[in-house]
Amino acid sequence: MSNPPIDPTVPALAAGPFVVLLAATWAAAALMVAGAMRLGVIDHPGHRSSHTRPTPKGGGIGIVLAFVAAVPVARLLGGLPPLDGPVAGLLGATILLGGVSWLDDVHQWPPVLKLAAQFAAAILVVATGPYPHGVLSLIVGDVPGAVLGGVLSVLGLVYLTNAVNFMDGLNGLISGAVMLACLVLGGLMLGGPMPGGPMLGGPMLGGMGLGAMALILAAALAGFLPFNFPVGRIFMGDVGSQSCGLLIGAFGLACAAGQPAGAAWSAVPLMLAGVLYDVTYTLVRRWRRGARLMESHREHLYQLATTGGLSPVAVTLVQWGFVLWGGGIALLVTRGRLAAVTAMGLVLLPQLGWTWLVRHRLRRAVPRA
Repeated sequence: MSNPPIDPTVPALAAGPFVVLLAATWAAAALMVAGAMRLGVIDHPGHRSSHTRPTPKGGGIGIVLAFVAAVPVARLLGGLPPLDGPVAGLLGATILLGGVSWLDDVHQWPPVLKLAAQFAAAILVVATGPYPHGVLSLIVGDVPGAVLGGVLSVLGLVYLTNAVNFMDGLNGLISGAVMLACLVLGGLMLGGPMPGGPMLGGPMLGGMGLGAMALILAAALAGFLPFNFPVGRIFMGDVGSQSCGLLIGAFGLACAAGQPAGAAWSAVPLMLAGVLYDVTYTLVRRWRRGARLMESHREHLYQLATTGGLSPVAVTLVQWGFVLWGGGIALLVTRGRLAAVTAMGLVLLPQLGWTWLVRHRLRRAVPRA
């Protein structure tokens, strides 16, 4: 399904009311996160944990509820009905995955149930919203291209959902990374050459500009972050990390579908290159070693970095830097000043350097017997 054409008669979302909505989203998320600290859902330290004392978790419920409540209000402020098919599908998928993940935070469900919920949420997003298949349709035909595009989109959403979840192991790392990615994405969409009104900018998701939606998620994450960084008073839990992974993945699909002939598809992968590289690198290493891929571990690069002596705050700031680096490159790509292939190389170079540094420090910290 491609994005609907932009109706020039749809009024742009005025800056003043939208800023007020962002402030309200931030405040609502913060209040709900503070409330979640009193619910008694506790993350006890385990063999893969970076924390050493029992800590409340499930703070991501505030992020999810604030986002889901704010998006329909933003649409009303922009002269749109509160919901339509794509937006209802996205919010429904977020509620579905967030609800299952919250129950998992409380009851510790088997991984297969969480995976089923991820696939169900991804299918709902792809079935109701835009996803990229234009190039595939040119190669294999319209119907096979649409089917293959849908399948790849679902798999991509599930992979990114898990990648974000896997990287949620240090205070502020993934919540800050996704927040920064959404802020940069909002700036790219609202100030770029892509279609849309001033506050309905960028590729359209159900008639609502992606820039506005990304900024709403950033505001919700900003309400959570002070509770988690630099000191973790509460963790996001799966309810936050998995929902954020699904949403930022859906934003990436909307970028790709909204600009089939352009380079907007690269924005989200460029900004989340650090996350995707760490997870992919770790999975490949474990697969080559014959380790069980579904088994929890402490072998991600960000975890090895702390084992090698880097402070958790420093590692988190490095990951935030990767997002900003990718965002700057995405700006050049979307403005037509840099080829996407060159951009991928530019975001890969810091990852290779980071890998060398982590492995080098680890060898020095843990000498071979």
